[in-house]
Amino acid sequence: MAECSKEKLRSNIWKFYLFDIFAGMLFAIPVIVLFWQENGLSLTQIMILQSFFSLLLVVLEIPTGYLADIYGRKNILILSGASIFVGTLAYSLTYSFSGFLLAEMFFAIGLSLYSGTSSAFIYDTLKELGKEKDYRLVWGNAKYYTFLAMAVSNVIGGIIGKINLRWAFYFSLPFLFVAVLVSLSYNEPRRHKMTVKESHLKNLKNIIKDAFANIKLRWIIVYTGLIFGFNSAGLWLYQPYFKLTGIDIVFFGVIFASFQIVAAISSKYAHRIEDKLGLKKSLVILVFIIALAYVLLSKIVFMFSFVFIYLFQFVRGFSEPVFSDYINKMASAKTRATILSVKGLFDRLTYALMIPFVGWIADVYSILQAFMVTGVTCLIIGCIVLMILRKDKVI
Repeated sequence: MAECSKEKLRSNIWKFYLFDIFAGMLFAIPVIVLFWQENGLSLTQIMILQSFFSLLLVVLEIPTGYLADIYGRKNILILSGASIFVGTLAYSLTYSFSGFLLAEMFFAIGLSLYSGTSSAFIYDTLKELGKEKDYRLVWGNAKYYTFLAMAVSNVIGGIIGKINLRWAFYFSLPFLFVAVLVSLSYNEPRRHKMTVKESHLKNLKNIIKDAFANIKLRWIIVYTGLIFGFNSAGLWLYQPYFKLTGIDIVFFGVIFASFQIVAAISSKYAHRIEDKLGLKKSLVILVFIIALAYVLLSKIVFMFSFVFIYLFQFVRGFSEPVFSDYINKMASAKTRATILSVKGLFDRLTYALMIPFVGWIADVYSILQAFMVTGVTCLIIGCIVLMILRKDKVI
């Protein structure tokens, strides 16, 4: 490989960092529930909106990863950035439930295009440079910068939202547009392009079948879905929980920013933590951390009990570099993005199935009881899956 090509490939790393930073400037996150309510949405409609988003992600997750294996990582990442930009623009201009559904559709397309493809893009770049061992470090750094960008945007978004909730979307547009421009400058890493001898649908089916024929790969994908689903299940209860503990809405943005910082730090140092603990302990502790966080939130309620949510943020930042590195090592270069998208599908499917369950308990009983039931359920199911992982020598 020519030195010039190597320099171009190296530039993918810092360009990817920039892409994640600009794409993470979503100012509306800490006030989006208030925005929905201001535009006439009930809590039921909000849950329908998020269920639609999550289920659409499930449907799109594998096909979009497959497209990246067929048509290239760069092209799919460009479409990802463009879709998120259009989704934000739609939110900026619409005032109705149907308009918000359209916006969520573009967000789902953008996120599904990014999931799997982004990880494969970085891993293939490093592999071409002979530095695939640096994947956890590079990916952890990327998530670190993303979370920091989100932290900054959360604080600013709270201030903007205090003035005008819709402006929070307007302010994101120029940053997201720059993210698209950055993706246009990516350099496609050389990879073993997939040869399709049959129909795309049949070929995709065969890839998924082969993935689940691998016992280790199958159960690690199931486990990642479990961790993602339970770790994210309480997300839409955070804001009502803040009110329950007596926190003023003006501080929501700062609290959400602190969540991003904790996730950023745990992501940046995930490779060091895993090296210290080892893969087995790194995987095992996640279930217990999530269960503990839910129990603490349900039993200890005071103005600063939101700090228990930091446990979820640690898992959020730590688990992604560890899981994606594990799967990247087991998957072949030809189908890596597709396999990672299978992982993403299980993540989102588990989450989508949990949302109505947790919400129903919160409506019928209370938020505190919803946290407790979720924590206990996580512990029981998690221990069962861990025993299977041990039996099949995954850990």
